[in-house]
Amino acid sequence: MTDAEGPSDGAELAVDVNPFFLPGKSVSVLLIHGLTGTPYEMRFLGERLARSGLRVLGVKLAGHAGSPEELGAATHDHWYQSVVVGFERLRAHGDPVAVIGQSAGAVLAARLAIDQGAEVAALVLLAPAFFLHRHLWWPLKLLCPLYGWLRRVFLRGSGPDLHDAAARHVHPAMRLIPLTVLLELVKLNALVRPRLRRFTQPVLIAHSLQDHLCPPANVDFLLKRLGSSTRRTLFLEESFHVISVDSEKARLAEEVENFILQICGFPNRAARMVAVDEKASAQV
Repeated sequence: MTDAEGPSDGAELAVDVNPFFLPGKSVSVLLIHGLTGTPYEMRFLGERLARSGLRVLGVKLAGHAGSPEELGAATHDHWYQSVVVGFERLRAHGDPVAVIGQSAGAVLAARLAIDQGAEVAALVLLAPAFFLHRHLWWPLKLLCPLYGWLRRVFLRGSGPDLHDAAARHVHPAMRLIPLTVLLELVKLNALVRPRLRRFTQPVLIAHSLQDHLCPPANVDFLLKRLGSSTRRTLFLEESFHVISVDSEKARLAEEVENFILQICGFPNRAARMVAVDEKASAQV
């Protein structure tokens, strides 16, 4: 879950928060950002995958990268519809589709994997938000029955949870966050968590040991419940929550790249380089 400020919050944004598509072939990759975030947080990883010749689409979740009011008007079903539209766009190419989600985007990715079955070839879950730290999660669960009364309640954003000061300086951040958007995350989890046994795709789960929003125990929680036989984990030691753009983003990108290339038909770097060379020759 990130804190992202949309253009209508009145601040000049130094980064591109729009959805992005990077052409490629053989494998398609869908990238899903976190709650209150923007596609920007997935762009570094997307560009790294595109350099390997993969087709990449970074979606924007409904209600995001706009005003707090727009964010508050979107439900978790609206977010999921954004994911499904992106997935269908990539599926039309006829290649295997890998899905990468960060934070709440990881929960949405899991829902997609459960719903689509074998149509999703592989999953990467970054800092998954299947629950938050106890002092955040339990108050939210208690507030859910009061959802209708809390539509006009906004929280002051604290900025993105990033260790890298330079990354934190440029990262979009919302000044105001609708309380209901956090309650929607609780509702999304109530829908997805009981169905995790149906999640059977190969999965890489990456989490930071210093995540201030989602405890690393999310990893154990998933490993005990997923139906996947191929499961890999990566623990980062320096980054905070938004690991896709934090201090260890290069290491994370390499691990994600290798996982997807191996699972989706490129068993080693040599095979990958052949694919990239073929693409370069075709372009010439």
